[in-house]
Amino acid sequence: MVAESDSAHRPALSVAERTAVRPAPRTHRRQRMRPVAAFFVAFFTLASLILFPSLAPTAAQAAQRETTRTATTPPDSVGITVTPSTSSVLTPGQDLALTLTLHNNTDAAVPVGTVDIYLAGLALTTRTALDSWLRPDKDSNSGDLLLSLPTTEIIPVGASTSLSITVPAASVGLTEQNAWGARGVAAVLRIGETVRAEGRGTFVWSQGSVPTPVAVASIMPITVPAGATGLITAKELESYTSSVGLLTSQLDSVFNAPSLTIAIDPQIIASIRVLGTAAPVSALAWLDRLATASNDIFPLAYADADISLQAQAGATAVLTPTSFDPAIDPSLFVVPAEAPGAEPSVTDMPSVTSHTSSQASATPTPSPTVSPGETVIPTTSDLLAWEYTSTEIAWPAAGNVASSDLDVFAASGQTTTILSSGNVQQSDAFTPNTALTLPTGLGLVSDSALSRAIRTAAEAASDEDWRASMAEAASLLAIVSAENPDSARTLLVTFDRSRTTSTSRVGQTMAALDGLAWANTALLQSALTATPAPTVTFDDESIAASRVAAARSLLDNEAAVTDFATILADPVLITAPQRLGLLALFSTSWTSQSSLWQEQVATSLATSVDLLHAVTVTTRGPIVVVGSNVDLRITLTNALDQTVTVRTEVVPSNGRLVVGDTLATTIQPNSAQAVSVPLSAAVGNGDVVLRVTLFTLTGTPLGQPAPIDVSVRADWEGLGASIFAILVVGFFGFGIWRNIVRRRRENAAEVPAAAFVSKTTHPTEPHV
Repeated sequence: MVAESDSAHRPALSVAERTAVRPAPRTHRRQRMRPVAAFFVAFFTLASLILFPSLAPTAAQAAQRETTRTATTPPDSVGITVTPSTSSVLTPGQDLALTLTLHNNTDAAVPVGTVDIYLAGLALTTRTALDSWLRPDKDSNSGDLLLSLPTTEIIPVGASTSLSITVPAASVGLTEQNAWGARGVAAVLRIGETVRAEGRGTFVWSQGSVPTPVAVASIMPITVPAGATGLITAKELESYTSSVGLLTSQLDSVFNAPSLTIAIDPQIIASIRVLGTAAPVSALAWLDRLATASNDIFPLAYADADISLQAQAGATAVLTPTSFDPAIDPSLFVVPAEAPGAEPSVTDMPSVTSHTSSQASATPTPSPTVSPGETVIPTTSDLLAWEYTSTEIAWPAAGNVASSDLDVFAASGQTTTILSSGNVQQSDAFTPNTALTLPTGLGLVSDSALSRAIRTAAEAASDEDWRASMAEAASLLAIVSAENPDSARTLLVTFDRSRTTSTSRVGQTMAALDGLAWANTALLQSALTATPAPTVTFDDESIAASRVAAARSLLDNEAAVTDFATILADPVLITAPQRLGLLALFSTSWTSQSSLWQEQVATSLATSVDLLHAVTVTTRGPIVVVGSNVDLRITLTNALDQTVTVRTEVVPSNGRLVVGDTLATTIQPNSAQAVSVPLSAAVGNGDVVLRVTLFTLTGTPLGQPAPIDVSVRADWEGLGASIFAILVVGFFGFGIWRNIVRRRRENAAEVPAAAFVSKTTHPTEPHV
């Protein structure tokens, strides 16, 4: 949280502060020395290095120098880092030990110069003052000059040089009369008259009167990089759970640390279990080790899906997986013969242990007795089961929670919401407790500034980076502790949930926090039971409209796929992977990869479009319909690997055709099926467009109607019959006529023949 007031206390100056070692109180870092003064300062500085080795870098722990590459300084610049060498706490009479690291990220060597050490003129008593000191404006004052030292060494291109410097207690000038709290220190590198770089750090002045310690509760997420399928592959799991893998590093950093609460992505647990006997040995061992951790643990949304994005896109409850059946290979869940009636670990879920239990070994979850050779398929509940400390905590992405989102969380049983500082408003100057009252329950506000410092320390690649971040964290906690000394506060720190860098310094960081006199680490329960801050209110924020629109298209698309899937013999084979992929695309890890996320969303939508058009009408026109009553055969094609059942509806564009009812049609996988549609001509000849639409059995249309052009020639049936009748009559008439003619010819030929025969057979007698 933020609590801003710029009151400050100027430290009392000792006589030593006015000596030649500290010649100019409140010297500005860009102040130019006159040439003569510069000569004498350089002369006496060199003389002091020769005659008084106690002030020389070698005797003052300045002999340690190393040359390394650096990535912390911006390109084409020279940087300087100043940190306390050992402890961020300085007590009366103690010398101020500092480590300076000069970074050269330019393309030219940095020549020998001078380093000036300054002390901030005012104590850092507010969070704003601390941030302004560490991240100053261009014209900010560097404070009071403590001493100047030569660098004595050229810094090569792309290299770094470290110097250990001790500022005597007398030169620091802080006494028991100075107020307890954070102080600023600066180091300025000059080459001749030119300021090449300035670095700033902090330490805590502690004269013994330590205020009430601040309790710090921490949450460490265990997640994997964003994906698009909602399950982690065996190869990825093997890599993540190897001795140097991401999940191994994350678990190592938090394992059995009582002050660190684990927030785990359930996708990791399910992805290991769903592989059965094919799960990598390292992944099974990792899961078993997690089960024995004494940390408190609560689940993130599956695939660490952003629950605020879900809510603002239109979800009425937090989305969860519907089934893992399509990803299960039954052959990987066969009970081994050597364990009759037992629960082998390769077929059962890895056992879990109560995180409040002191037992070192895991206690198996009871299940029915099984026989050797039997296949035991785990349910969705089996794959996701874990003995969580709490399942009521919602952790949306930072800074974009709307008030309406809280209702969605509560509807899903999540009545405690983790917010970031950007999602609240504070009305007073003091840093309040992490807890606040929300309309739907309890809110826990992660302190963004403190979280940033501790995260940076935990991920520091070098000792100097770790010291710098820890000094900032210690100073910030000192400010919070001193703001209201009589009031105990509990703050919440959250680690980055999408990190891919090493967190090997988490233990070191938490130990350093716990070692501070004005701070101590605490359980998450301390934050949950802290008195809600009355001066903090929820500040409604929304996710960018373009991102919400893309997420809404994913939800709408899933609804369309779910409706479509009712035509399948087993809809889960499509709906389950669809939900897992949807959850994966809602992952908070995509927040920092906007362009790539948009590409993944477009790919998902395109894939779903192909799926929704996998069952189609392939018949195309034009078709000529002759007659008043015919059956039109329409071909339907199924490109899926499953049997589908659809209902076909045909609607004519005009009244020339009347379409009869159609029945449901079952189409085998990767095949085509013809369906007969009865048609009746009603008005006569003309053109008709038949719009063929496929429906699920529940009435949901499948895609757009397919048009078929039809030409109706109903009167051709009567004309054809008449012509046919005429042809038949003509044919038979011609046959009859031909027979008559033939008969007549035959009869005509028979008469002369008969006369000839008569004459020949009976000659005429002569008349007497």
